[in-house]
Amino acid sequence: MGRIALALRTGLELLETLRGDGREVWIDGERVADVTADPRFAGAARTLAELYDMPEEDGDLSYTSPTKGDSARLCWMEPQSPADLTAKRGMFKRWADHTGGMFVRSPDFLAVMASSFASAENVLGKDFGGNARTCYEAAREADLAMSHTLITPQVDRSKSVDAQDHDIAARIVRETDDGMVLSGARMLATLSPFCDELLVMPAPSYPLPDTDKGRAYAYAAYVPVGTPGLKLICRPSLAPQGAGSPMDWPLAARFDEMDAMVVFDEVLVPWERVFIFRDIDVCNAVYRESFAATQMAHQYVTKDLAKAEFMLGVALSVARAAKADEFLHVQNMLAELINMAETVRACLVASEANAGTTPFGTALPDRWPLEAMRFNFPTMFRRACDIVQNIGAGGLMMVPSAAELSGKLSDDVARYAQAANASATERVNLFRLAVDASTSGFAGRQQLYERYFAGDPVRAAAILFKSYDTDTYRKRIDDFLAVSEEATSP
Repeated sequence: MGRIALALRTGLELLETLRGDGREVWIDGERVADVTADPRFAGAARTLAELYDMPEEDGDLSYTSPTKGDSARLCWMEPQSPADLTAKRGMFKRWADHTGGMFVRSPDFLAVMASSFASAENVLGKDFGGNARTCYEAAREADLAMSHTLITPQVDRSKSVDAQDHDIAARIVRETDDGMVLSGARMLATLSPFCDELLVMPAPSYPLPDTDKGRAYAYAAYVPVGTPGLKLICRPSLAPQGAGSPMDWPLAARFDEMDAMVVFDEVLVPWERVFIFRDIDVCNAVYRESFAATQMAHQYVTKDLAKAEFMLGVALSVARAAKADEFLHVQNMLAELINMAETVRACLVASEANAGTTPFGTALPDRWPLEAMRFNFPTMFRRACDIVQNIGAGGLMMVPSAAELSGKLSDDVARYAQAANASATERVNLFRLAVDASTSGFAGRQQLYERYFAGDPVRAAAILFKSYDTDTYRKRIDDFLAVSEEATSP
């Protein structure tokens, strides 16, 4: 069948939306006129457009929309079988491979979350639950780019959100005939400068207290980024603006998806966009009862696989350049990276092979192999960075700018920057990539993201422990001891 154009939203259409919806994006103390042109944002905007323009290969990126019969991107599918899960993984992997797993909050992540809430509309309550499906279907047909903002600002970590001394976290301040009005802030919204909409709701790892004041924070809604009163305050760019060449920071230049604080200044959210309203019980249970966390884990563990394979490729290439791969200790480190990649792959395959079914009929990957990666991959990725640093050694510190390859000292660089298995151009470009993947500010942000993106790991581990079937294993020991006592008795 071969490669064909995908009859969906194009990258150009996405970029035109980002230019024309009046979004209020701030960085370095100034408002950004156009995120598609500003050098601090343009690389990520182009990357997002590239993902939307990726050509289809034998139907691996789309499926038939159940409502209109047109093509829809596979990430939006509500899976009905293990085969559907495998097909979705193929789409996730195509996108993740394009960025080496470094564009970590690509829109397929939120598409999975939105589809999970739509499938579970009946557990969201009769008054607003249906809006989860209506908004999801509209986003699916329009092929929107979406992200979320869940975390409250870190003002006083010792107190619950309703007990803070200041009204800072985004909350419902009043209701009108047209909708609810939000004011306050959310701390983190990755990819938000490039998104059409944000899902705004509480983080699952911080249950809301069952108090009257707590109900002001118990909501969930899809909010367009261009809504009046919504402001994004971004952290500084990770792509150095004074670089001699874009190849000096090849990951940061393309994949800095940006993180932002979201400020809601009397933002009106229409009722049709709200799917949880002042309902603490539903808010605290929605991730568990919709199985959204497990469906999302299927997407991000696929990203983990692409990232593990990418870091393996970087390490192999750096080791081969100067024949460091002939040393046993380097071979041991490379074998460690091979084992990482294969462990991630095994968990993905196991999650699909042991898939079950939700109470509302969708296929559900096995949770536990995905949970294993949720907790182990952050350590794996930090170790992968460490291995690249060890193999590259001092060569990562003294590799010149790619601009030197065509500068006045290009002859010196061509002679002294080469390696046994790489020309100077090949080695400089490779080692600049290795620096950006393992050592730079971009790499540090990737490590921090992997550690915390799925919520507070300490709270998450406690939740995992409490939900795991530990009785089976304790009983096995009790039975073993009983048999042993009987077998060893005179």
